[in-house]
Amino acid sequence: MSSENPKAQIDKRAASQAFTDRLNVTPASCSEADRFRNADDALKTLSSVSVQALRSCVGQEIAEEVATIMECWCLLHDARPASVSQCAELASDLSEFTLVGLSTLNYLAAEDLSTLERRTAGLDASLVATSSCLGAEAASTMLEWLQAALAMRVWT
Repeated sequence: MSSENPKAQIDKRAASQAFTDRLNVTPASCSEADRFRNADDALKTLSSVSVQALRSCVGQEIAEEVATIMECWCLLHDARPASVSQCAELASDLSEFTLVGLSTLNYLAAEDLSTLERRTAGLDASLVATSSCLGAEAASTMLEWLQAALAMRVWT
């Protein structure tokens, strides 16, 4: 987890949420904005059961794509080392797990952004959703959010 002080984390979360809230009321009509709004809404409405299912992935043979997404989610949260088990730990707190926004990407190191782009580029959320992993629904939603956020970052 991040060694950053709690006040700084709260400030980042508030800024992230404020940016997301502004985006969600922005009348942008580009497909990237629409895609991000839909992905953000889906992420924010993920059930606790779906997110908790990610915890069952630890120690199991899971699809490589699901592991990649979980590791990428760790980068987004600055949770090190990025791993399936670290993501499962993040999943223990639904509100923290889903508290991300476009501004979250602004706090990432350039290397981490590059890693997110490279590792998520060829993945397909609809295929991830069909994985036999119990966490597939959450992983698919996380991937769609990551890809949509990265596309919006380029657009904005």
